[in-house]
Amino acid sequence: MSILEFLLYLIYGFSMITMGIFAVMQKDSRLMNINLIKSLKYLGFFAIIHGMTEWITMIQKLELCHPYLVIEVHYTNMILKALSFVFLLHFGLDLLPVRDKYKSVLTWIPMAAFLAYLSGFFLLIWSQGVEYHLTNKMFNTIVIRYLLALPSCMTAAAALYFNARLIKITKSVEISHRYRNLALILIVYGLIEGLLVAKAAYFPANIIHNEIFPAYFSLMTLSFKAVAGFAINYLLIKVMDTFSWEQEARMQQLEQSRIAAEERRKMGLEIHDGIIQDLYAMGLKLEYLSTGQGSAAGRDILDEVKGNLSASIDKIRDCITSNAWDEIQLDSLKDKLERLVQKYNGSQGIKIKLEYRISPYLVDNISPEKAAQIYYIVQEAVTNVTKHSQADHAEILLEGRHDNIYVTIRDNGRGFSQHDIPLEGHFGIRSMQERTRRVNGLLHIEKLIKGTRVEVKIPC
Repeated sequence: MSILEFLLYLIYGFSMITMGIFAVMQKDSRLMNINLIKSLKYLGFFAIIHGMTEWITMIQKLELCHPYLVIEVHYTNMILKALSFVFLLHFGLDLLPVRDKYKSVLTWIPMAAFLAYLSGFFLLIWSQGVEYHLTNKMFNTIVIRYLLALPSCMTAAAALYFNARLIKITKSVEISHRYRNLALILIVYGLIEGLLVAKAAYFPANIIHNEIFPAYFSLMTLSFKAVAGFAINYLLIKVMDTFSWEQEARMQQLEQSRIAAEERRKMGLEIHDGIIQDLYAMGLKLEYLSTGQGSAAGRDILDEVKGNLSASIDKIRDCITSNAWDEIQLDSLKDKLERLVQKYNGSQGIKIKLEYRISPYLVDNISPEKAAQIYYIVQEAVTNVTKHSQADHAEILLEGRHDNIYVTIRDNGRGFSQHDIPLEGHFGIRSMQERTRRVNGLLHIEKLIKGTRVEVKIPC
């Protein structure tokens, strides 16, 4: 091994491990609700394990392994390399902007792929001999390079691209470009890692391999991989600026909520000190009239009471108009739903769980009217659960996926479907249907083996 090749292995492995540690150290926060942040740990595991395999390869090329451990080290390196790409595939599938009920199925694919790889790996050793993979690289080339490395890189790149489109539509063009650049680098890295293999008699290794260029192409491949590793590291750090953006956005939302709460407090004081005191004074006057005293001045007092009532009504109307009680901002929807759930949990014989997974990127794309309709639909559904379902547990899930808001209310009660709803009565269900139509949404009610699932899809 030349000095340059040694340095490339050393630097490439170091850059990958450093990136992995950086990615794993990023923690979820209550202020964070970005898909990349939640999936980043899988990218970190890929980078750490893959960097370790490059260093193990360097040790093998330097022949630093003990002669009795050559097979064990080689096989350990192959399994770790496969595991690294399994984590990269998990990162891509977890990052795809699909609903959680589909994602839970997708994320089983990497584990199934790794178990299939281990089964084939050890089956060949059992049937062909312990040294089979040491002398025959066909299995590992096909499985690790073609079936794991290339698809995992392309899946991760596709997931980043779809998230870039969503971010560009809803919020930040700059962050969108960073996502796309990272996706592009992963495509290049996947082509290098997945296709540039040792020349062999099978397709596509007989056409695309590391001998189609000059003899030093193996060194060039390592150079490209090192450059790609540094580029991924750099772009990932740039993408992590998303952290600071969302923190700032969330702090702005909290400040707006604080201002709104202060306005409500001031309005409460105004009602207490103004309207309520006026009504109290009118009550005293009416009490005086009821005693029958001062009948000569009764008409004047009644006229005064009438005027005071009219003034109070005008004040109440002004308060309602100025505070727009019928509108709900999306950034305050979570707080309102939490209070709703808390109220039912405290007074009903049912436990309700709320999960809210809507990114701040969607805040500006949901009108107050839609947020209000979402709230009232959830309120009506929860009311139906507590009154009619005979359930002891219910879940409310709000998801913001791509360009839709999904609302799911599920209980473990006796259950019913849309086909069970009679034409007459059931005003609550009809109200939910009408509210869904107002915001161009779709409502689906499904009877489960135990319970009911209500799903609402509302376009952003």
